[in-house]
Amino acid sequence: MSGQGEQRGAGESLAGPADAGRAVGEPGATGQPAASSRLAARPRLLIGTLVYTGMTVSMIGTLGAPMIPLMVEEYHVSFVAAQWMLTVSLLVGAVAGPTLGRLGDGPRRKGVLMGGLAFVAAGAVIAATGVNFAQVLVGRGLMGVGLGVMPLTFAAARDALPSARAVAVVAVLSVTVAAGTGLGYPTTGLIADRVDYRHAFWLAAVLTGIAIVLIAVAVPRGERVRQRQPFDVAGAALLGLSLGSVLLGFSQGPRWGWGSAAVLALFATAVALAAGWFAVERVSRAPLVNLRCLAPLPVMVSNGTALLMGFGLFGTVSLVLRLVQTPDGAGYGFGGGVTMAGLVIAPMSVGTLLATPVARAVGERFGPAVTLLLGTLVAAGASFLAAARHHHLVEMGTTTALLGVGIGAAFAAMPTLIITHVPPAETGSATSFNQAIRVVGGSMGSAMAASLLAGYTPAGAVLPRESGYTAAFVMLGAASLLACLPAIALRRSPPRRQPAGQRVPAGQAVPAPRALALADGATPGSPRGTGGTGQR
Repeated sequence: MSGQGEQRGAGESLAGPADAGRAVGEPGATGQPAASSRLAARPRLLIGTLVYTGMTVSMIGTLGAPMIPLMVEEYHVSFVAAQWMLTVSLLVGAVAGPTLGRLGDGPRRKGVLMGGLAFVAAGAVIAATGVNFAQVLVGRGLMGVGLGVMPLTFAAARDALPSARAVAVVAVLSVTVAAGTGLGYPTTGLIADRVDYRHAFWLAAVLTGIAIVLIAVAVPRGERVRQRQPFDVAGAALLGLSLGSVLLGFSQGPRWGWGSAAVLALFATAVALAAGWFAVERVSRAPLVNLRCLAPLPVMVSNGTALLMGFGLFGTVSLVLRLVQTPDGAGYGFGGGVTMAGLVIAPMSVGTLLATPVARAVGERFGPAVTLLLGTLVAAGASFLAAARHHHLVEMGTTTALLGVGIGAAFAAMPTLIITHVPPAETGSATSFNQAIRVVGGSMGSAMAASLLAGYTPAGAVLPRESGYTAAFVMLGAASLLACLPAIALRRSPPRRQPAGQRVPAGQAVPAPRALALADGATPGSPRGTGGTGQR
């Protein structure tokens, strides 16, 4: 056990500032609920519910991109306008993520989970019954709230499961993002091509309704707190507007021009609002995101990696979808429809499923920093492979499968690094911030890839030269490769050690191998399995 602890490094921990002043072996010192009433009575049902919810939210998130050509044909709008099918959900999700994360920390988590999913279900119904493009956009906007639900599943697992099991479940939940994406594209494509795109929205409404019922049954209510903290309205507004500005700037940059006054104004506004948000959060009594929880090196590495991996993931997926649907007459491409494009993305789900047990084994043996490093390298290799070989569907499927392996490993490590370094009360907020950063990275990657293709499009032509795809895939691979640098820095950072029986100072935490041993019933100074009595 001690050998593994040295190899983990970087001070993995399960407790945080909320445990300050407690002895390491006292109840709550590991971040595990001190009161057994908070633990799930039926943990398997809870885990199944959270995984189902994550898969549903991820699948629903894919409904925008494949339907853009359908919106052009159905409502006679331009491709620029139809692109808002994707953009509007990202904008809403950027605001909803941190907001739901803070609202859902504590006893209100179950209600916030159900309420967030209710917005998604309502949005799906509105889009399914759309009589014009504006109504469909409103529905897609409401469905964007689902982007803020995923981090709450992490918090629910940590709150209602024993610490050791919670960490493993969070790792599984994190890969449902990529797995759901890989399943969502072919499902959407089959429905849109074979039946009608509205049926995809109806399916989303039904799946979301089932998730709401399951959460009502399986997720336990949190304990009441003695004093409720006020909601940080100013912080939520500033962060939401800042993220919205940068997302809008990147989404419209390829069309308006990166040097246009409108795009530059959006970026300048985003920077100013972000500075204002930091200033507000530093003095707030109940901040939307506790900045001190973002300070530990593992949390900073997780957020930095989320930005770069999101850049590479969503950018690569967008290029594959576009390449598969490129007409044969271009001299490259496959002339496929929405269904074929979705089927090419499907191997990504297989890759994430294969990566999950491997990532868990690597994490247990070497720590999440090594898992994160390996994930970034595999994801980078997938994009570089696409740059070199993209002339056959098998090559495209291999690319997405490798991308799924890399993303599965990296996404499994990131939330683990966060939840083991923040107090339980900050889990939803901290993971929601990570989710928002990932969305920003995805928007940046998709926009930069589209802009690069536009630069390789001859004047008067509609399609870019094939070399544009090669350059774009190389750019995205380089971004994923850069993501390995923070992981290397984390791997090389010295581990923090906590002497037995010492009290935990504010801002520090119990190393994970020690905390996991405590979760199994041991305490400092007692042999493992003595039931935490501290007596030999």
